[in-house]
Amino acid sequence: MLRKMTSIILSFMMIFSISITSLANSNTKIQLSTERAISKGSLDKEADNNTAKNGGKVIVVDISRTNLENFNNIKFIRTKLKSSGYVALMNIRGDKGYDDKRNFATMGASTRANISSDLELNFNDTLEGAKLYKSATGWKAGKINLVNINNVDFVNLTSGDYKSKIGYLGETINANGKKISVIGNNDYFENGQIVKNRDFCLTFMDSKGRLFSGNTDDINKKDTNFPFGISTDYEKLKKETQKYYDESDLLYVNTGDTYRLDKYKMNLNNKTYKKMKFSIYNKISDYLDYVFSIVGKNDTVYVMSSYPSNLEYINNKKLTPIIRFDMSDGGFGLLNSATTRRAGIISNVDFGAEILNRFGLKNEEMIGKKLTSLEKNGNIDYLLKDFEKIVSISSIRMSVINIYVSLISIVIIAAVISLWQKNRIPIRFRDRIIYTLKEASKLGLIMPLAFLSAPMLQSSSKPMISLSIVFFSIIYYLVPKIIFKKDDIKQLGLYSLIMIAVICLDAFFETPLMESNIMSYDPMVAARYYGIGNEYEGVVIGSAILGFSVILEYKKFPKWIIGILLMGVLFISAYPSMGANVGGAISGMIAFLVYILLINNAKVDIKKCVLILLATILLVVVFAVADIVLNIGSHLGNFVNRIMVNGPMEIANVFLRKIEMNILLAQTTIWVNLLLVALLLLSIAIFRPSKFSGAIKNRYPYVYKGFLSIIVGCLVTLLVNDSGIISAATDSLYLIVPIVIIMVIEYKEKTESSIE
Repeated sequence: MLRKMTSIILSFMMIFSISITSLANSNTKIQLSTERAISKGSLDKEADNNTAKNGGKVIVVDISRTNLENFNNIKFIRTKLKSSGYVALMNIRGDKGYDDKRNFATMGASTRANISSDLELNFNDTLEGAKLYKSATGWKAGKINLVNINNVDFVNLTSGDYKSKIGYLGETINANGKKISVIGNNDYFENGQIVKNRDFCLTFMDSKGRLFSGNTDDINKKDTNFPFGISTDYEKLKKETQKYYDESDLLYVNTGDTYRLDKYKMNLNNKTYKKMKFSIYNKISDYLDYVFSIVGKNDTVYVMSSYPSNLEYINNKKLTPIIRFDMSDGGFGLLNSATTRRAGIISNVDFGAEILNRFGLKNEEMIGKKLTSLEKNGNIDYLLKDFEKIVSISSIRMSVINIYVSLISIVIIAAVISLWQKNRIPIRFRDRIIYTLKEASKLGLIMPLAFLSAPMLQSSSKPMISLSIVFFSIIYYLVPKIIFKKDDIKQLGLYSLIMIAVICLDAFFETPLMESNIMSYDPMVAARYYGIGNEYEGVVIGSAILGFSVILEYKKFPKWIIGILLMGVLFISAYPSMGANVGGAISGMIAFLVYILLINNAKVDIKKCVLILLATILLVVVFAVADIVLNIGSHLGNFVNRIMVNGPMEIANVFLRKIEMNILLAQTTIWVNLLLVALLLLSIAIFRPSKFSGAIKNRYPYVYKGFLSIIVGCLVTLLVNDSGIISAATDSLYLIVPIVIIMVIEYKEKTESSIE
């Protein structure tokens, strides 16, 4: 049966993967942004803010290369935040990595954009540049034009994973009769030559690469007390701000000096750096005071840092501050987004949707979500502490995971070799070595549980997070051992049942443990912000099946109740407002249904496989409808919306991206080592059934059926998840650890019987 099921699933995976890849590759035609029709968006009838209702204006002031603590050193911001302002930290990841260009483009694009770091952006406001632009694009030039827009977009569409549509923020605003202006630049000197940096125009240009109003060239002055001998002319900046504020609906201001200071820092010592920094901060504080003196009561002002300093980036601090001041709202607290579902954390893709919402507009092709406010005292202190925890977890994540996976892989392999070559181990050490490896292998199931439980202690520093993990690891090792003493299988069952119980409770309460878990997702990486992460997708399947299998081995438990419990686990772990894991819904449904059939001694034939597949499709459809109708806005709902906007090819593109990601992970992630260990043991089970799987089947029939179902879950999750290798590896833990334990139990009994 195991061979047959494995063959069927592998064949299906190969056919499906080849079909999807062929379908995606068949659509090779590239349509540049200058070849597309203008995207007008639509009115957002749900826009509930005074700026949208009363025709207010929006001002965005960008103090780039600063952080939240720096904001607190700017007098005006520090004072203003005591009485008003909603604050958040913004993810800055673009398509294929981090840099200013990718972030700026993503903030104004349909989704994450890929702008090559090495590609020079030729934003030009000269007459000659306008002529070059028109001849290259065929479109009427604006005041400021990205002359090489076609090259920029070609790179984005051909090498980017998301094939985003750039310039949609600016285009939607322009198409609805609103005017955008930009002021400032990030110009600096390099090797004695002026480098003109206007990359921020990527956010506010239209999809054709045009801006129709602003001053990016004549806004600086010479000042040897400032970086590169260049300073923003703040008196002129005030005049230009007033001018373009009167003429525009959306005004973006780049202060420039903080960016130049970060570039120039290597030329300064600590004393001169601090002196220059606070001179700049004083100028900015005075300028902000002026801005707030001219804005109207229906306006919205954003003060933000679009990108962190080089030092912050090196120290893994990849979230930047953004503050929203609604001039008609005197409240203060945190900004939230449906993209992240985490108080005070937003994504850069939300920026465009938020700005559109301020004008009562929306564009269905932009995946970002508008920002909502949450009243909270001590908002700055809360964010600083939360950010410290995020950075600490992110900084030690890979080291801890690498140690964990390496340790478990080595222990499992060592245990198998020790049992295989037991006669070569000296008798006086043999039992001690084998039993020690058996106990160590239990860490494979204990550690993920400890990782998930550690956030209960609310630790934020790296040492305390590590100690929290150690503390829970000891607790979870000792308690089951005390309860069940020498019954290893019952101990494994208890680990599994505790795990699935904690995961379900956490998901029911919107995953507070998962979002601060060292083995889960990272808001700075932005692969996922909420729900059950890909690592724990496999854990859900494996722990539920193994836990219930152990119950059935020792108790006459009604199997129909097991079925109901499994469907409950599936619902909580996959429903869009709870676990929100689409891959988990698919792989979990298939694995659980196979398990239910097996424990009821039903034959898993082709007909039942088709019925399982149809049931899985129905489940996903029901979840998708619920997501859209209830406006939950999870990954599944967003995926369906993108299909509706972009057509069926969106399905092929998404699955192709999943396949490409798994290929990359197969070459880079340490989790593949664990998967290889599982494949090694699985190979023994398939090709030596009489000596291996046969013994398990006879002694632990329900656990054996659980193993078959876990294998099915591993294979399916490899197909449907963009981190399928990771999910399959964590799922396989609930296969390989029990197998090793059972092998040691068999060894122990044979040893004792031979002595007798």
